[in-house]
Amino acid sequence: MSGANPGLSYDDAPPFAAPLRYFLTAPLFGIAAGLLLLADGSALSSRWSPGALGAVHLVATGLMLQVMLGALMQILPVVAGASLLSPLRTARVNHALIASGSIGLSWGLWRAQPIATLTGATLLTLGLAVFLLAAARALYRAPATRGGSDTPRDLRLALVGLAIAAALGILLATALARGLALPIDLPTLVNLHAGWAWMGWGALLVAATSWVVVPMFQITPPYPQRLTRAWAPTVLVLLLLWSIATTVARDVADVPLAVMLCALAATFGAMTLRLQARSRRSTPDASFLAFRLAMAAVICGALAVPLSLFADADALPLLAGVLILHGGFVGAISAMLYKIVPFLAWLHLTQAGIKAPNMKKLSPDVLVRRQLRVHAFALATLLTAVFVQPLSYLAGAAVTTEFAWLFLNLARIVLAWRRAGGQWSAGHNPASKKYV
Repeated sequence: MSGANPGLSYDDAPPFAAPLRYFLTAPLFGIAAGLLLLADGSALSSRWSPGALGAVHLVATGLMLQVMLGALMQILPVVAGASLLSPLRTARVNHALIASGSIGLSWGLWRAQPIATLTGATLLTLGLAVFLLAAARALYRAPATRGGSDTPRDLRLALVGLAIAAALGILLATALARGLALPIDLPTLVNLHAGWAWMGWGALLVAATSWVVVPMFQITPPYPQRLTRAWAPTVLVLLLLWSIATTVARDVADVPLAVMLCALAATFGAMTLRLQARSRRSTPDASFLAFRLAMAAVICGALAVPLSLFADADALPLLAGVLILHGGFVGAISAMLYKIVPFLAWLHLTQAGIKAPNMKKLSPDVLVRRQLRVHAFALATLLTAVFVQPLSYLAGAAVTTEFAWLFLNLARIVLAWRRAGGQWSAGHNPASKKYV
């Protein structure tokens, strides 16, 4: 594979167990979010409802954050040449803090328990500090460029966005739990936190990853260099300007800047759809189709956000949130997991000198297709439940089923990898101390 992708160095990949722990536990938080919707029928009544806050953070910190950090464990050394020191030890500590922090924060927000909220936020902050320090050290020691790609730079920018979103989050948790006096009102701080988490962290990371994995796995032409060179820096500059406008020049420049950010999100989604339409695949597989649905949801969500700014309707912010969070991020993450996990299983078996099963045997398309149909149904029921509250129970059942099925499909891949001879702690060089 390295020969086909000269900018990638698979020999630097960490042991499979490092990213895998994130990938396997992430769907469990999606199941918890679905069960929360089943238990709290009012969760989709408002973006400010305790149930909505709890469910959003189960998905955002328990599912999305875990998968993204697990992916970075793999991407940083392979794409950016930034090998984390002791990746297994870093993964163990970081994963434990992130998982426990997500549980505490989500429970505290749902049940209005200040101590649980602050404890969970503190654990999440500690977990992110562990990861960010390890990543910063690795990136500092890494080569400045890698194969002419913009991905290494954009990964750095995404980590900056993550740090800012996390800082705003712990500030919010402290204000809620301890009554900390803030120079700006809570709704404004919430919007800043959401904006940085969405565009400054999540969107930047998905885009940086897509520059590599969409052409590689979906056999499309590469993204235009003008887009990859300018997209992430422009997002970061606009986010900074929007943040300043939101705090000091509200109702003057914040809305136009927010609209421009949404336009950038829609541009990324539209360009990805255009590249997929030019794919050399004769028959699109389930993961390919799921990524198309995710990009369509990104575009619709990016259109819904400006509408929610101009229209006085409680449903529009929720609609935008469902489209972006579940339709865009969960859809893209699910599609990528179905490519990344079997590929890593195949890669680590091959590097260990073991005859690896074909990737299609590791992850049969028929099983993936069935689960992704449930994802599409869950998205449709969530969108409908925003307007028809009684359907929130059906949406909760669909979300629970979606993530339970995702977990089972990923577990099947891992079991196939183990049956083929895969070892939990073995990298391509199990004797090397750098993998401890």
